[in-house]
Amino acid sequence: MKRYIFTFLAAASCALQALAYSTAFKVYDVDVNVDEAAKTLSVAIQLNMADYKLGGDRELILTPVIISEAGTDSLELEPVTVCGRNRYFYYMRKGQLDAGDERIYRAGSKQRPTVTETVPFEEWMGRSSVEMREEAANCCSRPENVPGPSRHGLNELALIDTRRPPLPVEFVFAPPVDDKPVEKNIEGKAFVSFVVNRTELKPDYMVNKREIAKILNSIDYVRQDTDAVITNVHIKGFASPEGSYSNNVRLAQGRTVTLSNYVRDLYHFDRGIMSTSFEPEDWEGLRRYLTDSLDYDIPHRAEILGIVDSPMEPDAKDHYIRDTYPADYKVILKEIYPWLRHSDYTVKYRIKVYTDIEELKRVFASDPTRLRPVDFYTLAQLHPEGSPEYLKVMETAVGVYPDDPMLNLNAANIELMRGDLERAQSHLLRAGSSPEADFARGVLAARRGDYSEATLRFEAARKAGIAKADTYLGTIDQIKAYHPVTITAQTTKPAESSK
Repeated sequence: MKRYIFTFLAAASCALQALAYSTAFKVYDVDVNVDEAAKTLSVAIQLNMADYKLGGDRELILTPVIISEAGTDSLELEPVTVCGRNRYFYYMRKGQLDAGDERIYRAGSKQRPTVTETVPFEEWMGRSSVEMREEAANCCSRPENVPGPSRHGLNELALIDTRRPPLPVEFVFAPPVDDKPVEKNIEGKAFVSFVVNRTELKPDYMVNKREIAKILNSIDYVRQDTDAVITNVHIKGFASPEGSYSNNVRLAQGRTVTLSNYVRDLYHFDRGIMSTSFEPEDWEGLRRYLTDSLDYDIPHRAEILGIVDSPMEPDAKDHYIRDTYPADYKVILKEIYPWLRHSDYTVKYRIKVYTDIEELKRVFASDPTRLRPVDFYTLAQLHPEGSPEYLKVMETAVGVYPDDPMLNLNAANIELMRGDLERAQSHLLRAGSSPEADFARGVLAARRGDYSEATLRFEAARKAGIAKADTYLGTIDQIKAYHPVTITAQTTKPAESSK
């Protein structure tokens, strides 16, 4: 009976010793590294066994833990066991040390082990802490947690925060340089018919009244526009390939001049307003019909296309198709050649320059294609930079003038504001080589993490007089120098020998 009482008292004493452990946590050195490119997190903890004084039967289990700032995610690393003399020999007798378990060490010895571990870097680790959980035990008790000073009740070793200093949100918008009046066109085709082998125009012949009306209606549309002035009416005549090439030259040229004179006389245009050109045989038109109009019964379509594209002389082409594929040629002659006898017309006109703000607003609301690039910029200045109204004007402008360098620059700035880097790059490809474009390309590069390219772009912009580039260059220097890890543990490694 006495033997059992003694055993109970001994066990109770051991348990009390474990719970009463209060020696301050000690770590010799700590190194935590975040490799964002490789997406890894490495932890290296060096312990000095001389820092630990433990009773012979006691041990400490030290477990590194990575804990998210919110405390919702965590990852335990491999634990380390620091043993008193008896516990160390106990593990030795069990053969654990012989098996190469290098994470069991003897307290008070001269050992300075460094335990390292590399784990995949997860998103939540970007704002987290590396801490050490300390548990005490002895030969006859289960490990009991030794509370630490961190808010998680552990011993904080390092803080991780991968957030870089934010780039400034300022942008450099630039006025377009194109202030020329807006030029617009109305284009169409008129299938005006002529008597065979003749160039005289008969307005009432066949469907000529309807076809000529196409040209006249286009001209009248512009003449009725009080904001527009006609600058040119161009007519280009085409003939079909049948017959001799020399005769088709005569027909195409003569018919075009006749139609042009008819239109000029109707409106009493100055001679400088009207212009003409002609195509004696519309082989390109034939090619389009053969390729696109598949309703026609032409079995040798591919072979005829090969003849059309060949270097043969025009008359030889027509004769070869007629003689080699007579059935196909009959269809072409009847169904396609009539459509190749046409007159293409273009009515060019100039929109007046609007100088009144209210006029600019009215035109923007009704037909923004009548505004010059500089007009859009003027309208944008009526609103705070970056406001929804400002952005609407700028986006409309680049829609009307998709190749204007400065409008593309301004559209790129808008996409950078929104965080759409791909669309920003698309606009910057057409933004030219101005200092403002260099600045925007620097912002894009920095947003993508290419700080070397960003530095080159901002340096170029600064040299060209863009003062805001200085701010960005300073921020990039901060980003480059930024280290996401702060060691917070009090280490016992002497300062003179620290890294």
